[in-house]
Amino acid sequence: MTKQFYKALHLVVRQIQDFARESGKSTDISLDRLSVSNPELASAFREAASDLRFLMLRRGFRTEDVRTKGVAEGKVAGMIAFRLLRHRIIHIGHTNPTVTDRYFGRLQELVVLRLVSESILGIDLDKSPFTHPGPGGATKPWLLHELLYLIARRHFNQETLALIFDTAVQLHKATSYSRA
Repeated sequence: MTKQFYKALHLVVRQIQDFARESGKSTDISLDRLSVSNPELASAFREAASDLRFLMLRRGFRTEDVRTKGVAEGKVAGMIAFRLLRHRIIHIGHTNPTVTDRYFGRLQELVVLRLVSESILGIDLDKSPFTHPGPGGATKPWLLHELLYLIARRHFNQETLALIFDTAVQLHKATSYSRA
């Protein structure tokens, strides 16, 4: 997962740079200004693995039962996202005291949401059915915005995130069938 985390980080930084360019604003965010705390990242994944083991124990699963009984993918995604969001993994060094980019302060959250949605769940939060029309024909990622608001301003836990991710997976499947 660490390799996937770095891929998600690169993707989000590139998107922030693109958003800034499209809006006519400059941003000083770049990969050379970012550092990732590998101990924090490792700690978050250890805690998520411990949460999963506890869940399996509580449900009476053995290791070999996972393939036959399983745990909902949204539940696993919620555990991983929760633990990654609780650690300070991404650190940003400033070269310019003025930050004009609206996503700049939510970089770690965007990376975690991208990692979980794309790498674990196989869904893209920037595409239908998780978007709605915005001004000028652009689409706005409503679920991504809701998740960022929840993380920043409200209380959330693993169960809340798991419910949201399970619902997103079902919505994605349902709309994929209807488009086919």
